[in-house]
Amino acid sequence: MITELPLKITPEALKQIKMIMAEKSVPKGYGLRVGTNSATSCGTTSFMLGFDKKKSSDDSFEFKGIKVLIHKKEMLHLIDITLDYEEGDEATGFRFDK
Repeated sequence: MITELPLKITPEALKQIKMIMAEKSVPKGYGLRVGTNSATSCGTTSFMLGFDKKKSSDDSFEFKGIKVLIHKKEMLHLIDITLDYEEGDEATGFRFDK
């Protein structure tokens, strides 16, 4: 069983997550769901973010004041991934890096 958050979350991403949670009034008991999207057909892994309640199939982690939820079957896909947030001329938003 993994007891430590398998991915890294940068300070900028954490700041944005907390800001979104406050602006959108995410209810208590909800956490940041980090996962993969198995709908890709080209053999690559795509990642997803959202807010959700913990399910029995999830592992839950506390990270600097936020609850992070990851489905147990998706855990291996998130090891050594970095969740970042960037603002730029061409793109603004969250980014997953290996």
